[in-house]
Amino acid sequence: MAGMSQGSAYPEYTPTHSISSTVGVSRIGTRSPVLQSTEVDEWQAAVDGALARVARIEAAARQLNERTDQRGRSWSLPVEPKEQARVPVWTSRREWLRQFRHHTTTPAGKALCARNLIRPDKAYVVAQAHAHFAESHTGRGVCAAKSTIAARAKVSESSVNRARRVLIALGMGIEHVRGRNLRTLEFLAAEAHHGGQQHRAASTWSLSSPRTVVATTPPRKVAKTRLPRASERAPRRRARGPLKDGINRVNRPHSGRPGPIGADTLSSVGFLSSEVLPLGRTHQRVHARTESTPKKRSTSRSTPRPLALQRTAAELVTHAPALRPPGHIGAICDLLCDVKIDTTRWTGRDIALALSRDTADRGWIWPTKSSLSSPLGYLRRRLDGIDWSGESPSEQRKSADLARKREQQLLENSHVHRTKMAADPDHRAKILASIRAHLSKLQR
Repeated sequence: MAGMSQGSAYPEYTPTHSISSTVGVSRIGTRSPVLQSTEVDEWQAAVDGALARVARIEAAARQLNERTDQRGRSWSLPVEPKEQARVPVWTSRREWLRQFRHHTTTPAGKALCARNLIRPDKAYVVAQAHAHFAESHTGRGVCAAKSTIAARAKVSESSVNRARRVLIALGMGIEHVRGRNLRTLEFLAAEAHHGGQQHRAASTWSLSSPRTVVATTPPRKVAKTRLPRASERAPRRRARGPLKDGINRVNRPHSGRPGPIGADTLSSVGFLSSEVLPLGRTHQRVHARTESTPKKRSTSRSTPRPLALQRTAAELVTHAPALRPPGHIGAICDLLCDVKIDTTRWTGRDIALALSRDTADRGWIWPTKSSLSSPLGYLRRRLDGIDWSGESPSEQRKSADLARKREQQLLENSHVHRTKMAADPDHRAKILASIRAHLSKLQR
């Protein structure tokens, strides 16, 4: 029916031809210029309005990103500043982990972990993963996904949930915003922030060091080294006695000859005096002192340690700082020799990697430097429990590289062989001509 919308899915669009009121008479007409200009103006107004709305939405998204101080490669849910201000910041990442370890190893902490069906060491690993994603100064801004934290801690997501319950019970972890799907403006803000599509955001946490936790955590033990007093050093100076010319060796002024002013720990002259003496007199005094004093066991080595051994020990304490000895690093070299590790095949990084794998296989965690009273004893116990006769990770990598190079060489040789065996254009033309001639004979 004319004037009705039945039978038309788009009633707002008018047809290009109109039917007159006279029955049986159809009249094809064109639109008037006034109507066309009106439609163009309406279309332009609609486009301008849409562009204005898009600009307002983009400006709102940028303002939201600036107001919430978005960082990283994902968009996090905003937290009210007043709510964050009520949460105390942590002492530091290292101190916060030490506080968490202490409060989970006490009888009350072990009972709390048992109620939440998680071991204290596994809870510590999850807490360490949370601390990795937190801001270093405040401990806030932990907005990593649960799967990301579980992958870093090498545990399941259910273990992350249990460890978070322990954090909440101790007051050392506060969940400000629960993870959810993003709204329209938040979705656009996330796209403006990192350029990708993000439909969901993880929970936002803050790691805190409450006053009760800080007060009940024992202070860190610091090893104090006592320097020898002047009264203890005086007899040694007096024992040296005056020189032949009557001038005391200690009070004698420095000569004009070039040489070291103070005692050099790598020179035998530095242990005897602070002046430069002629070579003959120096050797005579050393010989006289050796004859006058009783023989003691020499602590210096007659031959230097191999360079590979020293490099291995240095790499080991670099990759495992908790194993650094309190004294000279030569103790690590002697320990590696006692365990009979071939340092020409095993580097310090290989040894640290083997220790880490053995720790993970046993279900342990690496101790902190403050918790080790004897790093050398701990290292000897760990090294004795590992078989060092097999291939080192460096040798395994070299073998894999050689195998990969052989495969690449074979592939390149096969490509060269195929290129050589390919027929030239003249030969292909002759073969095609003979095939065409044969086919033409068959058609006849």
